Amino acid sequence: MGSINFSCHKDNSTTDFPYEAKVMGLNVDCGLYQIKITQGLDKVKSIAGSSPCDSIYIAKNLPAELMINGITIRLDVRKPENNELGICMDMGPGYTWLFVIKAELK
Repeated sequence: MGSINFSCHKDNSTTDFPYEAKVMGLNVDCGLYQIKITQGLDKVKSIAGSSPCDSIYIAKNLPAELMINGITIRLDVRKPENNELGICMDMGPGYTWLFVIKAELK
């Protein structure tokens, strides 16, 4: 008698995109979009450091299709290299920068 084998597909999207954030709109001080981390904040802090204002970060490399104020995204981030940091005008709070490795709409 033959045997039946089952294969399970494990959804690894949470490991591919370990953090969630809300897109907060364009930061006029730096000219880039800012995001508010809503899931995984402690890990983001360990990667890039704390941000001075309620878990809000500047999102370098955020895909253009996700530059929509108010949407929720899933993403993976890293600390930016020195040559990836931009210039801010110091007209507002100095948010910590994150480099977005990949992101998608939640």
